[in-house]
Amino acid sequence: MKNITKLYAAYKAGYLGDNILDTYFALVANMILEKRLTVIEDTVISSEIRERYQVELPLPFVRQILGVGVKNRCFIDDHGKYSIAIKELSQYGFNETDFTEKWDQLIHNFEVYCKEKTIDISSVSINDFILDVLDETDDVIFTSDITDNEQSTPPMEYAWYSFVKSEAEGKTNLYDFIAAISATNITRQALFFDGEAKADYSDLHVYLDSPIIFALMGMADTSRTDSYKKLISDMLKVNCNIHVLDHNFQEVDGIINRAASWANSTAYDLRKANNAARFFHDSRMSDTEITEFCESIENKLNELGITVKETSYDVFQDKFQEDESCLFDMVKGRYLEHGSSLLPEKEESVRIDVRSIIMVYRERQGQTATMLQKAKHIMLTSNNTIANVSKKYESNRSIQSGHIPACISVDLFGAILWLNNPLQMQEYQKQKLLADCYAFLRPNKALVDKYIKSLDEARAADKIDEKKFLFLRTHKVVLDSLMDITQGDYARFTSSTYLEVYEDIQSKANKKYRDEAASHEQTKNELEDVKARASEKIKEQDRKIQELEQRVQSSEDEKRRDKEIAFEKKVRFWGWGATIVLIGIPYLVLGVGLELAKSLYIAINNVTDVSWYSIALIAGGIIVTAIITVLFSTGKAWCFKTVRKILKRN
Repeated sequence: MKNITKLYAAYKAGYLGDNILDTYFALVANMILEKRLTVIEDTVISSEIRERYQVELPLPFVRQILGVGVKNRCFIDDHGKYSIAIKELSQYGFNETDFTEKWDQLIHNFEVYCKEKTIDISSVSINDFILDVLDETDDVIFTSDITDNEQSTPPMEYAWYSFVKSEAEGKTNLYDFIAAISATNITRQALFFDGEAKADYSDLHVYLDSPIIFALMGMADTSRTDSYKKLISDMLKVNCNIHVLDHNFQEVDGIINRAASWANSTAYDLRKANNAARFFHDSRMSDTEITEFCESIENKLNELGITVKETSYDVFQDKFQEDESCLFDMVKGRYLEHGSSLLPEKEESVRIDVRSIIMVYRERQGQTATMLQKAKHIMLTSNNTIANVSKKYESNRSIQSGHIPACISVDLFGAILWLNNPLQMQEYQKQKLLADCYAFLRPNKALVDKYIKSLDEARAADKIDEKKFLFLRTHKVVLDSLMDITQGDYARFTSSTYLEVYEDIQSKANKKYRDEAASHEQTKNELEDVKARASEKIKEQDRKIQELEQRVQSSEDEKRRDKEIAFEKKVRFWGWGATIVLIGIPYLVLGVGLELAKSLYIAINNVTDVSWYSIALIAGGIIVTAIITVLFSTGKAWCFKTVRKILKRN
């Protein structure tokens, strides 16, 4: 597997690394340990990396990598030569098992996907194909340029971008893996821009090309719009001055207003609709809403932190003037290399881009820089052809190498900005990759022409009613289904393809309805399950509450009984106490007194015989005793009653 470790570096940077230098240091550490080097130099390491990984790293960046080793005490710097601490260095090696497993999974899943799409892969090395398509993606002309291509989409390329799109929409871990790998090229380019981790870009004026402005206005796939807005936001955080040149703004404003004039018209045509027209048509804006949108373009840009830069342009002014014709011819030649011709509308767009590059050179006033934040003025483009030509033009005009060109790709600028924040780069790349997939999966102009022609012929032959005709001619879902049916291949197109497109749209709509119905039913069942579980839980809680209440009641009853028993004990204690004191003692004294009196009377009177008097006396004593007993009982009851009352009160 070629470049396997290079790809692993991208994967590791996206998932694990806090800094891209740490990722490359792991590569260097592995290489040194395997080769058992004892003394190394920056030039030697650079050569070894080039030979082993097919990655050309600038010497300043290699020195930064070695500096990581010095910081980690793996290397000891001795005037540009480094001795190695093997024990410390061994801690920074890595295991490729995780990467290999995911790579194998990627190959397997893509093979399965191709078979499902009935694409013949018997003569193709899936491994090599994926590596090649990842390496070449950034060199392909994107977005609107793709639709100008007259050639059919190769089946494998269609399968790949369709596969990646499905992984992205499924938010799979495999898509994260693909995004990390696809960032390799752009990250490698960023290494040549030697900047500081926390650079201040307050002196840098950045100019955006027209497609970026369209995307920021929402006139692109959501993923591309979101990625550019994220980039603009982060650019502002490092104090970049962001502009759109007046002639670029005029181009954007003119295209949007022309698109607005017929987006809601019955003359709307898929073949002629650009991104702006599709935006207005697909969003179902009213004429009033479209007018308000067109009148607020500059305000919308201002809200994003972007201002319109007024310029003066004089082709006859020699000072700081660059060769505009040469630059245009270079761009045109690059298009021809890719098999694309410049149509009149596209040619005008390229001339505007060339003029923007020329204006950047005029704004620089002859100044050059090797660090991005010191370049003063730079243009960002979404068109890699323009960026590559600008790079070539700068290398031709500069005596010294390494100067920042007047124009670079917007993706490269993001990579430079996030060079020390791989996770930010990873999120941007995920959005960018998905947007690129949508661009590749859009049918080109030739295929759309064939489709519209077949619709017109079917209508003329009364094979299709007016309602279906208008739907298939204007609806936004048509292009996606057309690409799915033909897979971008003219050979798959027939005179009845429009019917297949209609059936595909219906099938997808029915599937969506079934999925939504199934999802609704599942949600309903889940809610019922939740309600049932909640009901059972409530019942269980009620049972537990009842048991708790019973336990509490039992406890309270027991406490009450204990309290009552204790109270009765106190009543008995104090009742008897009071009875003894208030009743018992007097009763005892009185009883004893009566007995003493009786005995004394008998003794004094020497009563031995029974007489009526004695009988009366004895009877009287008994009666008195009975009365005293009754009084005692009554007194006792009064004492207990009184004590109970007092204790309750207290």
